[in-house]
Amino acid sequence: MFASPSYPAPTPGEIDAFVAEQFCGKLIATDAGGFPRVSLLPFVPGPESIEVHMVQADPTFEALRAAGRASFLVDEPLAFTPHDVVSPDYAGMATLHFRAVVFHVEAEISLAPQHVAEALERLLRRYEEGRRWLPVLDGPTYGRDLRRLAVARLRKVGVEAKFKVAQNRTPDQRERLLEFLRARGQGGDERAARVIQAAAAADPRGRRAPADR
Repeated sequence: MFASPSYPAPTPGEIDAFVAEQFCGKLIATDAGGFPRVSLLPFVPGPESIEVHMVQADPTFEALRAAGRASFLVDEPLAFTPHDVVSPDYAGMATLHFRAVVFHVEAEISLAPQHVAEALERLLRRYEEGRRWLPVLDGPTYGRDLRRLAVARLRKVGVEAKFKVAQNRTPDQRERLLEFLRARGQGGDERAARVIQAAAAADPRGRRAPADR
């Protein structure tokens, strides 16, 4: 991602809080032919690593296993806003609002059914807190599935993050933007308005920049 000076770099705490809110990420690993392979995965975040489970026959898993390195993208597209919300004439003000974090990772992989079962239990505790299920154990109930899966611990070795949520707008421009989103009312507009407003509360001065990338 382009690290634009128009948008302040998120702090480690902001990155952790954002990642904890999201329910899936995209694992990107390059195969032997040089093509990126991508899989959308639920995950368990941690301070030093991210844990995922994968189907062993997944081409992304095969690429990850061979390369040992990958990127893990956690992103949230929020909204597109047209230029004339900010400027009646300058089309460069049209933009996409989003938050995104890319972790560069090194993978530790296990195919052991016990390790896969333990990882699935951690995943269930994250996604289904308060619900009940048969314990995930290597046996007649889960054994066949456990042998089709693998667990990957993705150790973080680098991070890129960009939260593009109208920080480069003046307070007046940002208020017009919020009014537009609330009036348009498309699928993600309410969420986008909340995120933009929270960013404005953290830095109410606003900024203007000639570039909007």
